[in-house]
Amino acid sequence: MRVMVDTNIIISAMVFKSSKMNDILLHITEQHELCVAAYSIEEAKRILKEKFGSAKEDIYCFFMDYPYSLIDPVVDSGKPLVKTRDEKDYPILYAAITGQIDVLVTGDNDLFEVKVDRPEVLHPKDYLSRYIQSS
Repeated sequence: MRVMVDTNIIISAMVFKSSKMNDILLHITEQHELCVAAYSIEEAKRILKEKFGSAKEDIYCFFMDYPYSLIDPVVDSGKPLVKTRDEKDYPILYAAITGQIDVLVTGDNDLFEVKVDRPEVLHPKDYLSRYIQSS
């Protein structure tokens, strides 16, 4: 199964040292294929610098612990695949749809409002209860 994590999951695991987020990342890399959108990496670098004063190289060090597939589609400027309330969410959804992602793990409530057949959009607690605590 191809599982993509959103930027907020990456930030929570890196900055707040969230054991829940790290458990999710570890589970994904051990049981599935971890996928990360290039957009999420760039967004995380920007947020780390603006809000936390971290060097953008920190994110590359972080990902050395997690093998992942980079999803880097060129966003088509034609008709959108889906409608999003926040335009910053579109590149993530576009990457997930075109990258044939099965599950998108995110804490972004706006993404739960978007109706798509695939990927399944799950909150971290839902991913934990469905895939980790049930095993």
